[in-house]
Amino acid sequence: MISAACLRRYSAQPHPFTLHLADGRKIRVPHGDHISVQPIGRVFLLWKAKGDVEFVNLTLVTSLQGRRLPEAVGE
Repeated sequence: MISAACLRRYSAQPHPFTLHLADGRKIRVPHGDHISVQPIGRVFLLWKAKGDVEFVNLTLVTSLQGRRLPEAVGE
């Protein structure tokens, strides 16, 4: 499972990434502006073309594929 903190870090980057779900689906996130993580981190919203939105339970995300994130200051 991917943590909400990890998803927030990836969504802050200007690069696309792909989320792999437990049901076999793959969700391509073209840019961090297309995703919003719920404050308590259980659900995220994926903003799609034409204003459509998909609610996804974060516990269903099995992996995240994307560019390596730069190291955070102090890590």
